[in-house]
Amino acid sequence: MIFNNCSCTRDDPENMLSHLSCGISKSSKRPTFTIELEFRQPVVKFKVNMRVMLPRPKSVGDDFPLFNLTDIDGCNLLSNKNQITMIKLGRENMDRFSNIPKRCPWPKDVRYYVRGYRTDMQTLPAFSFEADMHLWFEFVVNHNKIIKGFIQSRVQRRRGSKKSSDI
Repeated sequence: MIFNNCSCTRDDPENMLSHLSCGISKSSKRPTFTIELEFRQPVVKFKVNMRVMLPRPKSVGDDFPLFNLTDIDGCNLLSNKNQITMIKLGRENMDRFSNIPKRCPWPKDVRYYVRGYRTDMQTLPAFSFEADMHLWFEFVVNHNKIIKGFIQSRVQRRRGSKKSSDI
């Protein structure tokens, strides 16, 4: 998976966030993404909205929704062992690159991060396709979407060497 864009914005009317940053590494070989956030007060409850779409050309039709999760209890999502397989695999992979808690509350004044994230495709079920993927996410506290983010990536098969493709 190749990451092309990672951006986020804050809309924080209660001034809960003391830090938020998102971005892509400068590596041209295998870009990774980083997200960092810190809260001024403990986060006891939150909701998550997450949508993953496979964009299609306008001539083909609407983008294909891989999944669309709305108003998911964030505390349950972090600790639940019976998650949607795709979410569970993503979380297990993310744990190597982050300090995101697995339960609530999230203490204040701790810099939470996902740094240098790259997908370990070996942990995913076998598949063979190439496609762009767009992920939108929102972090909702007290009915306010305090963080809105977007990650643009591409699932791409590894190209074999010329010798193996000639066989």
